Amino acid sequence: MLLTRHHQEASPREGAGHGVEVGLSFPFLVAPPPAVLRGEASLEEALGGVGSGDAHAALAEELLRHLPGAAPSRVYVGNETCERLLPTPQAIGSWVASAREGRLALSLVLPPLSRDGLAKAEEAVRALEGVEASEVVASDWGTVHRLRSRHPGLAIVLGRLTHKMLRDPRLAEYFDSPQASAPARAALCRSGELAPGFRALMERYGIGRREVDPFLQPLEMDEWESRSEKLSVHFPYLFVTMGRACLLGSMHGEPAERFVPGAPCRSECRKYAVEFRLPVPGGNGAVKNLLNLGNAYYHAVPPSVAGRILGRISSSRQVDRIVVTVPTGGHGGPK
Repeated sequence: MLLTRHHQEASPREGAGHGVEVGLSFPFLVAPPPAVLRGEASLEEALGGVGSGDAHAALAEELLRHLPGAAPSRVYVGNETCERLLPTPQAIGSWVASAREGRLALSLVLPPLSRDGLAKAEEAVRALEGVEASEVVASDWGTVHRLRSRHPGLAIVLGRLTHKMLRDPRLAEYFDSPQASAPARAALCRSGELAPGFRALMERYGIGRREVDPFLQPLEMDEWESRSEKLSVHFPYLFVTMGRACLLGSMHGEPAERFVPGAPCRSECRKYAVEFRLPVPGGNGAVKNLLNLGNAYYHAVPPSVAGRILGRISSSRQVDRIVVTVPTGGHGGPK
């Protein structure tokens, strides 16, 4: 059992307010956090003391305000951007055992994969097959094709990295300005996912769920509701971009060896994060924060954005899950 705000026991399946499933994602942990998975930590405690500033504390308040009684019922293992962090079959076994003890469902997250990465990923997938309510989150179409071809009964979720939208936090919110032209606003507040070709691709591979970000620009209603698949929304971080080299992993090398794709690293991302403050164009002194986690960059959306999205979930037909990333596993905030 997991604990709600008042440390009362809540059924993982029924404790997420308004029937919305809550998942906790641990992209840098090798082993499961026992206290969280055994239900010995409240939602606030599970999210407390990590990430960029008080992003998680503010999110916990918004969650409990819009979804009273919310309690995690699913755990995500694996990293969405770096295949070096693929869980081993042994690690999957440990997560499966812990999730069963806490009566939680399990999702395996895969990054965009190389040929070698696909082979390693399939080892992890086989360790997960047959586990009730489990699923695999794929971050590229090649992985979707490989998994569907070789594992026809597998529940595949399309990851948020494939959701093509304007993601620059310095610019995105301005495209809903009344000063922007109507065509610009329409183009930048939606993706191409409702096009017949994309719909056919989703149907071909039997994709019943897709993950999206808490975009700064308010997405058009069709982007949320005119779909056949269910939606999972990630909080509190908007994925901005990623690269093939890692900042933290390059710092210990010689200058000529830094930022080289495939260079050795010491998995520094499991302990540390870096925060950047980027000036907003216009020269008024405003900044936007970017959080560097491994080889990717994220932006913690403000509470107003989280509140806007959570406020629509209770009446949404398609959005029935939120995923909260806990980036550093209790190591504290950015370094």
